[in-house]
Amino acid sequence: MRGRGAVSLVVLAFAWLALDDITTDDAARFPLEYTMLVLAGVWFCVLGAWLVAKGRAIAGIGSLVAIVMGVVAFWSLPHHYQPPSAVNNMGYAPLAWFLVLAVWLVAARDRSIGGVARASASAESSVR
Repeated sequence: MRGRGAVSLVVLAFAWLALDDITTDDAARFPLEYTMLVLAGVWFCVLGAWLVAKGRAIAGIGSLVAIVMGVVAFWSLPHHYQPPSAVNNMGYAPLAWFLVLAVWLVAARDRSIGGVARASASAESSVR
């Protein structure tokens, strides 16, 4: 879990840098930055599916909802210091979600994911 959390923090930092570059730079195109955002979305989608598979449905489904919010919010980013729309400002919510999620993953112990299944299995073995 800590590894996934650390990777998530790095991915989140690169996504933030890409967003900053897109919204403040005066370049005509941003293929690298948009690629970074897409890859960040793919990473967090995989992470959300992994969380659902490990029994953390709220964190996993919340991550998938945050990805959809991010796609909607960042679909038409303003360029060259143009003011963001209300929809663009909605993009702060997924960034905050994934920051909290990444910190939780870094701070959580590995055995906490799927801990209920492991606890019940160890309880069964101790009864025998």
